Amino acid sequence: MSSLTVTAGRDGSRSFGGHDDRWSGKQRNQRRGRGKSYYSRGSYNRGGNKGPRGGGVNPRSRFTDEDDDVNMDSSSGHINRRFDPYGQGGGWNRRNRGRGSFKGGRYHGDFQSHKDTGAMQRMGLPVSRQNQWYKITIPHGKKTGKDEILKLINSVIGAPFQPVYFHYQNKDALFYVKDWDQATALRRTSKMITLPSGFKMIVVVSPCSPPVIPMDKESIEKLQKRMSERYDPASKCLDLSSLYQDEVLSASGLYLALNRANTMSNVVKIIQENIPELVGLDLSSNRLLSLSHMTDLVSAAPFVTKLNIGKNQLRSIEELQKIEGWKLLQLVLDGNDLCDRYKERSEYISMVRKRFPKVINLDGHELPPPITFDLETTTVIPPSKGSYFMNDEVKTIVVKFLKEYYTIYDSDNRQPLFEAYHEQAVFCIATAYNGTLDYKQPSLTDYLQESRNIFRVKDTARREKSIKNGRLPVVSQLCLLPKTTHDPNSFVVDINIVRPTLLSFSLTGIFKETESKSDKPPIRAFNRLFVTVPCGSGMVITNDVLTITNASPEQSQSAFKSTGPTPSSSPVSSAPPAVPSTSLSPIPGTSAVPNKEMIQRFSAESGMNAEWSHKCLEENGWNYKKAALVFTELHSQGKIPQDAFVK
Repeated sequence: MSSLTVTAGRDGSRSFGGHDDRWSGKQRNQRRGRGKSYYSRGSYNRGGNKGPRGGGVNPRSRFTDEDDDVNMDSSSGHINRRFDPYGQGGGWNRRNRGRGSFKGGRYHGDFQSHKDTGAMQRMGLPVSRQNQWYKITIPHGKKTGKDEILKLINSVIGAPFQPVYFHYQNKDALFYVKDWDQATALRRTSKMITLPSGFKMIVVVSPCSPPVIPMDKESIEKLQKRMSERYDPASKCLDLSSLYQDEVLSASGLYLALNRANTMSNVVKIIQENIPELVGLDLSSNRLLSLSHMTDLVSAAPFVTKLNIGKNQLRSIEELQKIEGWKLLQLVLDGNDLCDRYKERSEYISMVRKRFPKVINLDGHELPPPITFDLETTTVIPPSKGSYFMNDEVKTIVVKFLKEYYTIYDSDNRQPLFEAYHEQAVFCIATAYNGTLDYKQPSLTDYLQESRNIFRVKDTARREKSIKNGRLPVVSQLCLLPKTTHDPNSFVVDINIVRPTLLSFSLTGIFKETESKSDKPPIRAFNRLFVTVPCGSGMVITNDVLTITNASPEQSQSAFKSTGPTPSSSPVSSAPPAVPSTSLSPIPGTSAVPNKEMIQRFSAESGMNAEWSHKCLEENGWNYKKAALVFTELHSQGKIPQDAFVK
């Protein structure tokens, strides 16, 4: 016997099972111990549906299937209060989805009799009979076998029934029925049948969502045939509404729910192979909770402009982002939970048009024409024009400088770059990951520590520390950066300023790290801004800003493959001289005679105190250039003690 249910009314009265009658005298006597106890017929369940037979106060199992889908069939008589954005003046309308009505404080409709309702509740079955599936579980039924189980049930039930998708799960036998009378009859056979093993056969009946039946080749062919019958070639529209209730497929034993991934994937494949020209699609009343499975449908049928996904269970407007690739003109969303979130018609329309700006018909209502800019024509970005020089004289100077600079920079020893920088030179690095790439990028850890990216580095002290002031700190920092090989054919030069006393230009290009532990060294893109001034027969760098990021796929594919000048009109040959020229600016003030000015100057540029500066110059024969190179090398290796520097 099923568990007892207790319901408390507003007036304090209580009822048992599904009845509204107050306690009878007989029931009171039973509670006092006179006659057979009422409680011996089942467990007293006050807290809700705690047992397989349900009951309890407001048992959720009456209205919920296995997937937590609430049964909202029209026969259930529920009242749904929702906002109607198209109502006169807007506002909340009370919609009765049942077939009855409220009059005089009572409900008048076509529910089952009160007696039938209580019996269904005690059995744990939903009140609604229409379109409800039931899962039948036979514990340990695998040992008995399908044929024997069906034979024994038929011998007792006395009426034929149609099991759907009979299969085994662990040791249990499972199948489905879509008939309330069959489910009720099967429930009554529990413990009425004796199995060959001598045990009583237990039959567990529970409401559920449509069964997920694996689709074989034959099932897919039946689905394809049915879709062709539902397709209108004249309007290029496909009607897949209420597909899980399709009578033709049901007669073949197929119950296909579009909210299942395997069903939707086969539908997408059939559309892609047979009707890619599809214009209109109706997916209403399919209990869709998400549009994730429809993402591939956008590319399979790119010409869809009419879509009906109403009367589903979509809860968020964000679901529309998954099908934004369609240029929809007509859209139906009414009947989804997401529609209840908007109290203003204008807000609802705005949120839809944010995803589909060209919609002119929403939920069957004509909308005012959208205000948009016609940008349908494909815009092709023109190719880069390559390097820009003011004149041939400037080009000769810059090209010669870059050849010599990057020959040294890509060598094993960058210390000779000391000659290329002014004694008061300034250098800094800015680095960031490439925002145009949607995949995992190679790490930039070797550069991030010294990066002065103002979008990320908020600490003012750290920003100042990342700026290297002076020739020695600049070259020391360059020596600490990863070893590289640049692709000269990727170089593009733009001259910014040309004056007799100043030359400013920027350089962009590609390089790879030669000491990478990876089999495929990462390819980086860079931009470098040089500001130079004349010095002797050449020029020296006063300001150097290096920006590093990861190369795009197009840049990576073309890097280090061209043996001649590229379309970028690279000014630098792919075969720079092996030995740098002495045309890089000489170091002014080089002297072999010891003096206080040289010590003070060396101390200022190196950051060491006067004692250690004097020691370094003395050990290198008071050759300023040699002492500077030795200091740079030792400092990059971390061999100079902290006591040597000015605190």
